[in-house]
Amino acid sequence: MLPAADHLTRRHFLIGILILVLANVCFSAKAVIVKLMYRYGVDTQSVIALRMLLALPFYLGVAIYLYRRTDNVRLGKRAWLAISGLGILSYYISSMLDFLGLQYVTASVERLVLYTYPTMVLVLSAVLFKKRISGVQYLALALTYLGVVLAFAAEKGFGGQKDLLHGGLLVFGCAITYSFYVVFTGQYVHRVGSAKFTCYAVIAATFPTLIQTGVHNRFDIFHFPFQVYMLSVWLAVVATVVPTFLIVEGIRIVGANNSGIIGFVGPVATIVLGYVFLGEPVTALPLLGTFVVLAGVGLLSWRGR
Repeated sequence: MLPAADHLTRRHFLIGILILVLANVCFSAKAVIVKLMYRYGVDTQSVIALRMLLALPFYLGVAIYLYRRTDNVRLGKRAWLAISGLGILSYYISSMLDFLGLQYVTASVERLVLYTYPTMVLVLSAVLFKKRISGVQYLALALTYLGVVLAFAAEKGFGGQKDLLHGGLLVFGCAITYSFYVVFTGQYVHRVGSAKFTCYAVIAATFPTLIQTGVHNRFDIFHFPFQVYMLSVWLAVVATVVPTFLIVEGIRIVGANNSGIIGFVGPVATIVLGYVFLGEPVTALPLLGTFVVLAGVGLLSWRGR
């Protein structure tokens, strides 16, 4: 029988795993919710604006609470500009590319393409910081993109795909911009903490989102059917606010390396959610592509540890 201390440690670890699983499922719901909103004729700019507006109060509240704490780290002008720029890159530019791409590809393919971002982080680290890529990592890269090719080959047979390559490139652009965000966030996350960094980044990204909405349709985002606003609440709260903070807590409990393994839940959850809520077909070829991508990223994660 395990000692009491070991039992508590194991239970604590299992709680961390459950938190990360829930966070990944919530994140996976994002693509499905966006595609459901598109069915009501909502344009991409309005989807992003509704998401950011509804999420903003939560991040503002947490940011104010953290700012008032005695252990708050004051930021200089340069740090503010850097965090704001990274926030705009991730939560505005990446989101715009992602949501535009979702007009052309299924939710499961979108999630699979986004899941390749660790490979881009590897390449960026090699180019920018001269980090050597090992033979095992090259194999991981080859497996990952072979899986993406298989998934796209399956998409060619699905109905309603107007411009698969165009949509795939938009989502791939999202993964690239997000990988830049990942590469350059480390120093600021360690200084101010993950939760506060996320809050500041989202708040900064809200401004260009609202500016674009004003230019695009003069803030005319309140004429959609009631269902759109219900979906917007789910998108902002369940698929954005909740998982961002759950991820922070889960990583604190189980560590960053273990959290990477649990990230495998995301693409699988998207396939299930896409099938249930969107009627997206599940056939052997896309499942094979998903498995190969997961194997490639898993090999890369294992090598990284």
